[in-house]
Amino acid sequence: MALDLDTFLVTVYCVIDDLYQETFAAHKPVRPGAEPAMSDSEVLAVVVLTQWQQSRSESAFLQYVRQHWRAYFPRVLSQSAFNRRARDLMGVLCALGPLLSRRLDQILESTPPYEVLDTVPVPLMRRCRGDRQHLFGLEAAIGQGGSDKDWYYGVSLLGAVTPSGFLSGFVLGPANTQERWLAEALLRWRQAPTAPPPSAADLAPLVGPSHKRGGRVGPTGPLAPRQGVGTASGAPYLADLGFAGQAWQQHWSQDYGARVLTKADYAQGADPQGAARWVASLRQVVETVFHTLSARFGLTFPRARTYWGLLTRLGAKSAAFNLAVYSQSPLQPLHVCDLRPAWIMCITRLK
Repeated sequence: MALDLDTFLVTVYCVIDDLYQETFAAHKPVRPGAEPAMSDSEVLAVVVLTQWQQSRSESAFLQYVRQHWRAYFPRVLSQSAFNRRARDLMGVLCALGPLLSRRLDQILESTPPYEVLDTVPVPLMRRCRGDRQHLFGLEAAIGQGGSDKDWYYGVSLLGAVTPSGFLSGFVLGPANTQERWLAEALLRWRQAPTAPPPSAADLAPLVGPSHKRGGRVGPTGPLAPRQGVGTASGAPYLADLGFAGQAWQQHWSQDYGARVLTKADYAQGADPQGAARWVASLRQVVETVFHTLSARFGLTFPRARTYWGLLTRLGAKSAAFNLAVYSQSPLQPLHVCDLRPAWIMCITRLK
């Protein structure tokens, strides 16, 4: 049953306020001056709701809130003051998504049997402009993303997604950053939140020499935010071949207790029926998240050929795996909360 606007706005605010008061309020620095007109929870709620109303710009949405939602937000700041408060709370905003996913697991009294690791291209501007501007510095770059490997200017987002479709953690890096380095940052900071960012020299003794000319290339720019990686769990991670590598997977397992499984592991004799069930869920989760991003933010994600090839391979081995169920394009999306991708886009737009 669809919720009315009143219930929706109250629910969004209450969830954000509860998480903020429990986790962040006690660590807020005391600053001189008068009490702010809007509370931190109100600012965070409006920032999230801004991504819910994609038909308006941020300034237009703030004006809409000032005119139509005064009963819910009676003291709306000016645009410049609101922007300063939103940037000041960026670290809190980064941590809200993983906290919400963990809270829902506690409410449902269930532990996700696995998490899906995959990268999503996040364009920040047209590629022709990205070649000539210096707005983002080293934080963004020209890279290829998506199943069609199209070129774009922006960042690459690595997300860890539960079978329910909730984002349990994420890391952002320049678009030309190799996927393993994003996974290394996420798994490292889940295990040790204060650890330094990964580098090629740091991991050379662990993953061995590189066969590429010029040696191994590490992260091409800063990886962030460490507040958004979430918490470690004992569940395995399902990923595509971009994360494959015996030395890498052995390092993640021994040093972080993270078992990362790819198509190469399934081909080496893993349980085909169990793998088929896992990969079927993996495809459904990934396409559900991509479908939600596409519907909400106008991003396009062609069919993931990597997963399709993996499903075809496993479908021939397992009679219990009905490949026809997953051959529809696009898949009918599951019940996905509209706020799930909002955490991602909020961070990108604020940055």
